Amino acid sequence: MRRSKPALVRSVACLLGVALTFTACTASPPDAGATESAESVNTADWPAVELNGVGPVEKIIDVPEGAASFRVSFVCVSGNFSLSFSGATQNDRRGGCQGTRTYLFPASESAPMQLYISVPADSQYALTGEFTTDVFSPDPLITDACTQLSEYMSVYLNADQGYLQGDVSAEEWRVQMDEAVGIITELQDTATGLIALQLPALVEGMSSPVVVPGYFHQQHSPTEMDAAGTIVGDVCGDNGSGIAIMAAYGG
Repeated sequence: MRRSKPALVRSVACLLGVALTFTACTASPPDAGATESAESVNTADWPAVELNGVGPVEKIIDVPEGAASFRVSFVCVSGNFSLSFSGATQNDRRGGCQGTRTYLFPASESAPMQLYISVPADSQYALTGEFTTDVFSPDPLITDACTQLSEYMSVYLNADQGYLQGDVSAEEWRVQMDEAVGIITELQDTATGLIALQLPALVEGMSSPVVVPGYFHQQHSPTEMDAAGTIVGDVCGDNGSGIAIMAAYGG
């Protein structure tokens, strides 16, 4: 079943989604280590998973005994995609249909995995997967950065939502924008890797004269800030520490 999400979260998906088709596939899967009991697990009979078709699909996959993770290679032809497993938002992976993506998902023997592939109705896709004894290990530095990015995005999206609902004045909106800029400016001192490379575009974009009250909930042409937001969102998602928006207003 598809999961419903708050309207503000949907706004984030729309905002980041406009830049997905302009983003290169630069994210790589997290490192994995072998479990202590890996040598005693017989993997010879573990099934491989092969799916291909057109449009979205949902699949229930049984997890073999002893499996710790599920390694996936995925490719699609057009549009944007998301891979969701068992309703765990932190395990979602998403991006643009540009080349093959490889991911490692944590697996649990306690219940079958529920895989949902979301692609445009006319987009072809192919997925191959195999269970492994590798342990999914998120990078703690990326996790910390994604926590701050979640706070940053929550602040500016809530400011916009509040303004459109009449709960935030233009002056209050500006104060909250400055707060959001302060969060990512501070993050520049600690962030590393691909996330660090995107922060200047986020800081510069927030101070652009086109960013006015209500801007982030309006349709607009993709910008460098949108592309940077998409990239950091992909990095966080690939690390199993996806950006979470805390909605302060309804909608």
